[in-house]
Amino acid sequence: MRVGIVGGYGHVGRQVARVLVGHCRLRLGGRDPGQGQRFNDGELNGQAEIREVDLWDAQSLAAFCSGCDLLINCAGPSYQVLDRVALAALASGADYIDVGGDDPLHQLLPAQLPPGRRVVLSAGMLPGLSGLFPKVLAASFERVDAVHCYAVGLGRLSTTAAEDFLLSLGNGYGQASMGWCDGRAIKSAVLVDEHFERPWLVGGPVTAHPYLTTEQQRLFTDLRVREAQAYNLFDGGHLRAALGRIQGSPPALRHTAENIAALVQASALDLAGRTPYQLLAVEMAGLQHGEPQQATAWLRAADGSALTGTVAAICALQLAKLPEGTHYAAQVMDADDCLRQVLRWLPQTRIHVTTELEEGVL
Repeated sequence: MRVGIVGGYGHVGRQVARVLVGHCRLRLGGRDPGQGQRFNDGELNGQAEIREVDLWDAQSLAAFCSGCDLLINCAGPSYQVLDRVALAALASGADYIDVGGDDPLHQLLPAQLPPGRRVVLSAGMLPGLSGLFPKVLAASFERVDAVHCYAVGLGRLSTTAAEDFLLSLGNGYGQASMGWCDGRAIKSAVLVDEHFERPWLVGGPVTAHPYLTTEQQRLFTDLRVREAQAYNLFDGGHLRAALGRIQGSPPALRHTAENIAALVQASALDLAGRTPYQLLAVEMAGLQHGEPQQATAWLRAADGSALTGTVAAICALQLAKLPEGTHYAAQVMDADDCLRQVLRWLPQTRIHVTTELEEGVL
C-alpha cells in the first residue's frame, strides 16, 4: 500500500511517517522537499518518496495523490483546508484520513462514497484520542451514569495550531458553558473554576472552563450517559487572558495575524521555565458488577504533535478493519489497540486508572 502524507515534513506528519515506515510505501509531501529529504535520510533510512506539493494548487495536489491508496492530511489550518485534500484523494481513488477536519469537513463530503472506500476524520489527539480514551474506561462498567472529561496542555503553539484554535471558535467545534443531560446539550450550571484541583494535575491548580465539543456529544450519546460535563483546563494565565481578549472582540475581527501571534506568544509565556505536557482525564460513575462504582483515568504525554501523529498512523494501520464510509476516528477505531500502540511508540506516555477499590495501569 502506498500512503501519501500531506504536511509530511511537519511535526505531526513526521511522527506519522516514523510509525508507518516499514509497513507501507511512503510519499511525503510539503513545500520544502529539501527539508523532507533530510528527514528521510536521517530518520527513515531513505525509504520514503519525497515530493513538493502545494495544497492550494489543484494540479499539484492531484499529482501528489495520484497512485496513492491512502492519503493522510496533516496540513493545516484544518478549518481553512477543509475538503481540498479530501476531495483530491477521493478523485484519485484513495482512502482518506484527516488528523482534523471535524464536523465542518464532514458536512462538505459526499453523503455516499464508492463501495469499499473509507474516510476517517478527527484522527488526532484532540479530537480523536480524546473521544477514544473514555471508552476504554467505560468498557469496565455495566452502566455509565455520569462522565466528566478534561483536557489540558502546556506547550508553545505553532502558528498553524493557533490559527486553527481561532478558526474553531466560530465553526461549530464546540460551545462554552454547555453540559449534557438526558441525551442533549444544555446550558451548564457549572461556573468557571479558577482554582480547580485534582491529584492527576501536573503543577497544581488550574482554571477550568466548561466546554462541550461535538465529539463529546457523540461520546455521551454512544455511552448513553444521563449526565456529563466536559472542561477545558488552562495551566497558566497568559493564554487564557489572550483568548478572553480575542473572544471579547467582534467575530469578524478575531481571525487576524495579530491575534494569532498573540496566542503563540501567550502559550510561550505560560510554558517559560516549565516542561511541556498534554493530559486527558476522565471521571466516571456507574455500575460495576452490580454495585455503584467510581473510576478515574488519565493519560499524560510530552508532545501533542507526536501524540496526534501516532493516533493518525494507528488509524492507518487499522484502516482495513474499519467500516466503509465516512466516520469520526473515535467512533470506529479500536480504542484498546490504539492505547497499546500509543504506549509502544511514545514510551514516555503514562496511562493510569484509579477506582474505589484499586489503582493501576489501564
